[in-house]
Amino acid sequence: RLMEEARRADKLLDDKAAKNKNHDDDASDSFAAAYSDDDWLRGIPMAIKDLEHAQGFPTTKGCPLYGTYNNNNDDDSTPSSSWHFDNQTQDAPYVHRLRTAGAIIIAKTNTPELGCGCHSYNPIFGTTVNPVDMSKTAGGSSGGAGAALASNMFCALDGSDMMGSLRNPAGWNSLYSLRPTVEWMEEVEEVEGVDDVHVDDDELDANGEDKEVEMPWPMSTIGPMARFPEDLAMLLQTMIPNEKMELFDATSVIDQSSEQLSQIVKGTTIGWLADWGGEYPMEDGVLQQCSDALDVFKKGHVDIQHVATPPFSSKELWGAWISIRSHLIFNSLHEQIGGVRCDVLRTLKERGVKAEVIYECERGFELSKEQIHAHLQTVQAWSKCAQHEFRSNYDFLALPSSQTFPFDSSLDWPKSIEGKKMDTYHRWMEVMAPVTLLGLPCVTIPAGNDRRNSRGLPIGVQIFGPKGCDAKLLQLACWYSRYLNGDLPC
Repeated sequence: RLMEEARRADKLLDDKAAKNKNHDDDASDSFAAAYSDDDWLRGIPMAIKDLEHAQGFPTTKGCPLYGTYNNNNDDDSTPSSSWHFDNQTQDAPYVHRLRTAGAIIIAKTNTPELGCGCHSYNPIFGTTVNPVDMSKTAGGSSGGAGAALASNMFCALDGSDMMGSLRNPAGWNSLYSLRPTVEWMEEVEEVEGVDDVHVDDDELDANGEDKEVEMPWPMSTIGPMARFPEDLAMLLQTMIPNEKMELFDATSVIDQSSEQLSQIVKGTTIGWLADWGGEYPMEDGVLQQCSDALDVFKKGHVDIQHVATPPFSSKELWGAWISIRSHLIFNSLHEQIGGVRCDVLRTLKERGVKAEVIYECERGFELSKEQIHAHLQTVQAWSKCAQHEFRSNYDFLALPSSQTFPFDSSLDWPKSIEGKKMDTYHRWMEVMAPVTLLGLPCVTIPAGNDRRNSRGLPIGVQIFGPKGCDAKLLQLACWYSRYLNGDLPC
């Protein structure tokens, strides 16, 4: 089937090449103009993150919950050999749009179990390692996509991001990613999802139990990851729902000359939040590597200002985030499993779901609507604070893409950072919470490799701004990429 798709793509590309040859007088230098038929992905292979449906492939989510175990299978050569998952009969909406643009879907990319965590290992397919150092993790939860891109298997791939799942693997694999403005990626019609199922606050289930509290905006979103920012722009335009296509025009990014990009970024102000005033523990070398990357922007007359005083309480942000996250994860799994709320945990434990998911669901089960509403007040307060920062002080804000360099792939998660104990499985990714809570657009740029030793492990910088500034963030990333590649004057 895949070869048939490839042959059809070859024929279409040959026909287009012949047509263009006969119309040289009308040729345009615009990259987008060459693909005016919206088929820029024609013949290009892609793989879909294994949290989303792709027709003809199973959606395992790296979790035993969705498969059946074959005790009679004698082939134990791979972790997945004893598991069976049904192939999907439909694409997720954005996957359908990728196919319509010409992509040939050839595989799925690995994730942590249920996308829970920033290290892509699971009992179905095992562990995804980092191409830079195969003893290290590739990150997650879009770690499979990150490793596939870093090893040059693909040019651009999809991912999703709740707590850094596009940002962390981009930084750890020397890639670019964009967590888009979250409202942009919402489908008009509700589809089966993992993170955000909206219901009225007073809605009850069949057993008279409260269902989840409606969020002010989605806490999770799909988005693109690639080796070059221009590919992020093109993939974003394809992934956006058709009804919202007017929100973003890739040509505002990809058609800018180097001189135009230099004029666009000139005078921009970026506030460097670093370790949030010392409140986020960082592995030695992370802050210096990220700061050095931001200093590159000074070559383009961008003002980098260190934010010495944190704009908001990290303790309040973390408390709000972990409760909202647990609430969403529990209610999403309750929606999928069905039955009464108290049966969810029993089902998950019986199916051998990993401890971190159990942890989230135990917390989510206990949280009341009143507690979640109180945490949402913190979100609104942080939103007002961030809006003030963007209006009055900075165009963008920046943080490291992770608090550590890639760690040993045999670990489940770092238990400490520079002597500071991590009290939960995701505390080492606390640096992701400020962006996620507000649903802000955020571009991640590679910050190079750790220069302190021969390992040379990668890290990145997440740069974020007010909602709707996605194109400006991509323009900033394009300038950075072209400068590093020597395509801009010094």
